[in-house]
Amino acid sequence: MARSKARPKEPGYNPSGDYNSQPRPRPRFDFDSPASPEQFLAHFRARLKDAKRVRGLVVEENCTIEMTLVADHVKVWSPQLSLLVSPSVQGEGSSIKARFGPHPHVWGMFLAGYALSGMLSCALLLFGVVQIFLDQTPWALYATPLAILGAALVYGAAYVGQGLGSGQMNDLRMSLESISSELSQP
Repeated sequence: MARSKARPKEPGYNPSGDYNSQPRPRPRFDFDSPASPEQFLAHFRARLKDAKRVRGLVVEENCTIEMTLVADHVKVWSPQLSLLVSPSVQGEGSSIKARFGPHPHVWGMFLAGYALSGMLSCALLLFGVVQIFLDQTPWALYATPLAILGAALVYGAAYVGQGLGSGQMNDLRMSLESISSELSQP
């Protein structure tokens, strides 16, 4: 039995919306809807009021939707799905750009981790160079890789969180597809 030689999909942007098993820092996908942006947002607002598994916020001024799971199922690693709804370039319907990401509080902790490890790396590197110029033992240069390792651990934690939240990402995507498919039915 011959196996296909299909190349694995590249991590990152996934405009077709196809399933991509490789981890990506903030997975995203695009899709189109036959409804206008106003109709799409109004339909989502109405459906989110009745939803049992997801909740969300529809901001019509920005044409955005934020979807999360109901509070009973939310963990630290739980994702949220952000949608940007814009008029389609073909003239009719909507173009929707969707992106998964962590809750803003968790995202802030990641940014703080990157900032702290980055500043610590720079400070240790500069202090080590000064120690060399002063003919001292450059112990700070030996500690610099530890700070860089801290940044790598923060980066790795994003993939661990994505793995833990993969089932919840699937739940959010299925809810999105269920609600948006109602607009394409006559």
